[in-house]
Amino acid sequence: MKASVKQTKGSARKPAVTRTGIKPADYVAALARGLEILRLFSFSRPSLTTSDASELTGLSRASARRFLLTLTELGYLRNDSEVFSPEPRILELGYAYLSTWNFPELVTPSLRNVVDTLCENCSLAILSDLDVVYIARVEARRIVQSITISVGTRVPAPISALGRVLLADLDDVTLAKMLRQYGELRAATPRTITDPTLFQDKLRIVRENGYALVDGEFEEGLISIAVPVRGPNGKTLAAINVGAPDSRVTRDDMIERYLPVLRKAADDISRMIEISGRMPPPISALIGSLR
Repeated sequence: MKASVKQTKGSARKPAVTRTGIKPADYVAALARGLEILRLFSFSRPSLTTSDASELTGLSRASARRFLLTLTELGYLRNDSEVFSPEPRILELGYAYLSTWNFPELVTPSLRNVVDTLCENCSLAILSDLDVVYIARVEARRIVQSITISVGTRVPAPISALGRVLLADLDDVTLAKMLRQYGELRAATPRTITDPTLFQDKLRIVRENGYALVDGEFEEGLISIAVPVRGPNGKTLAAINVGAPDSRVTRDDMIERYLPVLRKAADDISRMIEISGRMPPPISALIGSLR
């Protein structure tokens, strides 16, 4: 353990000779140290104290704490009684890489199986604050929707089936805090639930049933159903869903025909993520933040 610490210490300091050949004067040591702090987090190290960060980087405790607090202020870390852990927003730093990496390749076959079986769009998304962020999607060609969804799209979590699955996995204290920060629940359609008590009741049902069904609350005439994708620790890492017009399916159809297909895909994705070990740092950080 001490040997690995010695290798890490001071690695962000201004080098005499840079790796890529840039002038040492062009090297921003403060930026490098901030990124080094973020790289400390992993599945096996989901949280850090100031002492941990100081020891692992060679920074003074005061400097390490300033970096941790700055990253918290920017929304990349969460500070719980001086224990710091990643927030989902850290994923934004990895989106450019994620778009070229094989994570979509890992989950797309399972999403494609859903589309081939049900002939409906299938998406995978994560929670960032009180938004759902789509990170993988396969579309059924016959689908035409008034709302355009693509990888990177953000929608309010409370109005979507994906979001409700993700919110339902949060503990009551965290959820209450997030909802206070969010403010009043806003309606997307006349059917959207905006009463806080009714919304909490909906999330309790989602938690009990293991799925969320949203009928006309996200988009008029659209029924959507979503289920969780579990991480190796059993916590919800992401969610997948399918949606269809109410002219083609009913709520009973969603539960009886669509739900089993969706659950199998979610189980397959969870298994592949665990077995492959090919999660990039942003996804690993997300798992850590939900432990």
